[in-house]
Amino acid sequence: MTHKHSEYPTYLQGFTLIELLIVLILAGMLAVWSIPSFQSLNERTAVTSEVNRLQTALTLARSTAITQHRDITLCPATADRSACARDWGNELMVVSADKTRGIHKDEIIRVFPSTNGVNVSKNGHTRIKYTPLGHATGFNSTFSICPTSTHNSTAGASLVLSTLGRARVSKPPDSC
Repeated sequence: MTHKHSEYPTYLQGFTLIELLIVLILAGMLAVWSIPSFQSLNERTAVTSEVNRLQTALTLARSTAITQHRDITLCPATADRSACARDWGNELMVVSADKTRGIHKDEIIRVFPSTNGVNVSKNGHTRIKYTPLGHATGFNSTFSICPTSTHNSTAGASLVLSTLGRARVSKPPDSC
């Protein structure tokens, strides 16, 4: 009992090897074409996350100074969180005093973890002190946030802190 090829319904016939290879080649070309877009997306996401982290830390420090009627310090933390460091890409800590050294754990209000994939630089002081009025008097600063990878043309961001204590996003830095 032999069956002819034409006796089988057409929906039971599979793909040919040529059709399968063409689909795999097209899928491979699509993947190769889209990988740089995904890398740029990751870089933009890292820059945005860092801007949000800095704005949140600045806002928390300012509002805490106002509500608790005392000086509050925001600075990058050392590994043991006992003093302020210089690298704003590190963890950030909000401290309930005007201190940069000898910080006790009970004086730390909040710690913000670092963001991977970005470099953060800041002009001016290594800390920001908010007064009970919410001013960052004498601490006018600009944060430059740049992606660590330079193979794509992802722009960075700038965050400007006024002496009144408010932060705003500005044009991207030229140095990225």
